[in-house]
Amino acid sequence: MAAAAIGRNSASHSLAFRHRQELAIVPRPNLTASKFVRFSILILLLITGCHALPTTHSLLPRSLELPQKREIVRGQLVIHSDFHLPRRHRLLGELQSRRDDVSQLLNIPVSDEPIHIYLFANEASFTDYMQRKHPLFPNRRAFFVKNDTSLMVFAWWGNRVAEDLRHEVTHGYLHSVINDLPLWLDEGIAEYFETPRVNRGFNSPHFHLLIEKYDSGQWQPDLERLESLRKAGALTLMDYAESWLWVHYLLHHEVETAGLLQHHIEQVRLDPAAAKSLHQLLTESDRDATELLSHLEYLRKTVKP
Repeated sequence: MAAAAIGRNSASHSLAFRHRQELAIVPRPNLTASKFVRFSILILLLITGCHALPTTHSLLPRSLELPQKREIVRGQLVIHSDFHLPRRHRLLGELQSRRDDVSQLLNIPVSDEPIHIYLFANEASFTDYMQRKHPLFPNRRAFFVKNDTSLMVFAWWGNRVAEDLRHEVTHGYLHSVINDLPLWLDEGIAEYFETPRVNRGFNSPHFHLLIEKYDSGQWQPDLERLESLRKAGALTLMDYAESWLWVHYLLHHEVETAGLLQHHIEQVRLDPAAAKSLHQLLTESDRDATELLSHLEYLRKTVKP
């Protein structure tokens, strides 16, 4: 989840970014009582000031407290751990192959910029490090950090580490090639790719939450409102869920909707100031939120209880 944080929930997670550089945090709220308690952080170029964090501590401390005992290079990923981690661990292979998944589905180039992943052996050592080095950061399981020269992920090896790393590493792959991805889309894509590969982007907690709120009349999709959000702290749990659904709909509904998403991302990558919003592109294609709701109903009929 995101500092201009993209926070793991993450609030899987980007913000408003363009003129001045600040450190901000974007929390991602809990998806369930037991799920998604994490946070991602990014340092972005912000148009407006998000809740600034003090920068008295280096973003990449040169302290030996950072996991450094073992280093594994898997493609673009440089994994540092303070415990023995098999070089051929299947999770590392999945994270490495996720780069091609992101590139092919979104039709974006790949980068060779390293993404440094710092893995702590347990929650206590991770929390102690973060509290002493970054005392104002929220208490979360994982963070993604971006500055002018580095892409970094901080996490601890727990029973949710696969989900956390899939989410945060997706942010890394995106931000290695795109500077100004809209906040809601940054998070929606990370929520899509945080799921196991076999799920094909289906995020069960988000799906069930949306169904519950839609059936009770407490939610209707509003892409324009999502696009207006510039500070990660403004995103609610429902915003993360809706962002995921828009991404899933666009990628899986029709070839044309996937093309609209890819076109939007390419325009943002090349010239964010001139890029049309996705809402504009959908409107020009005579598409609206009714298709999103139809997609949700399709999922309801095809997903096993």
